[in-house]
Amino acid sequence: MSNLKTIYILLASLVFLGGCSQSNVNNTTIEKTKIKKEKIVKKKVIKKTISYKYCSKHTKAMTHALNYVQDEFEKGYFLQKDLVGAKAQLFLIQNKSSSIFAQNINAAQDSYLKHYSLAKKNRCNITKYRVSPLKRIEYKIKRLEKQKDKK
Repeated sequence: MSNLKTIYILLASLVFLGGCSQSNVNNTTIEKTKIKKEKIVKKKVIKKTISYKYCSKHTKAMTHALNYVQDEFEKGYFLQKDLVGAKAQLFLIQNKSSSIFAQNINAAQDSYLKHYSLAKKNRCNITKYRVSPLKRIEYKIKRLEKQKDKK
């Protein structure tokens, strides 16, 4: 009977002490994972605050290309209200015509798209530049045609 008592006492103490030691192990692993998560969060915050120093260069180039395309169409077609000519020129530009006007507009469009992709890749603020210059011209032609049809 004394052997049975000692076995029960040993088992009870093992269960009691074993349960305490497991909670300590769990607490230390939880603390370690919290510390690791905090470090990861700090690294992410640091990465977000570091800004790309060429964002203004890209936005400036996109603005220049956009203004160039709009000014050329404005001077050449929209002031004279020549929608047929504007549509024809837009068709030539989209099909990569060899005319000087089309080549210049295509070069501006290519520059715009190049700087847009770089700015987007580096998380610059490009909300104003989502629509390309030729798409804007296309939309303007459609809008002017609707206005002409209403009259």
